[in-house]
Amino acid sequence: MSGYGSHQASIMFVDAFVSAAEDEGNDYYAGRSGAMLRDMIEKVLGLSIDQVFVTHAVKCKPFGFQTPSSSECNSCYPYLSRQIEMIAPSIIVALGSDAYRILSNGAEDFDSLRGQLIPYGNSLLIPLYHPTYLLRNPSFKKEAMRDLQTIKGALQ
Repeated sequence: MSGYGSHQASIMFVDAFVSAAEDEGNDYYAGRSGAMLRDMIEKVLGLSIDQVFVTHAVKCKPFGFQTPSSSECNSCYPYLSRQIEMIAPSIIVALGSDAYRILSNGAEDFDSLRGQLIPYGNSLLIPLYHPTYLLRNPSFKKEAMRDLQTIKGALQ
């Protein structure tokens, strides 16, 4: 299964696509954004990396690390959907607007729904700022912290 972590995880993090650092290091927690995601999981949510599941919506590296095309997203969606079905997490975290758009089949309202728990099949979906976005825009870290507290509360 393309992803990392527990197949019985109660929380699944979905990134849009493979980053250059992840591709080069062949690792899910590569680079500064990977370290930030690890900190978010361990230090804020109080979970170990082995208790969650992390995957990508687009399973292959987009050419030139560009935003994946609609056909790339559409061709990988059945695989992602099956992963969600098999792991059956109670919470799915969409890391960034691209992952949210893929999971919500093109919804464009990331900013208005970010941090809210949205019914999604048998799970709850919560759009969250991507760690890369937070590294580039540190003024949004306080909002991300509130969103993580929402996730933590929903897990209890």
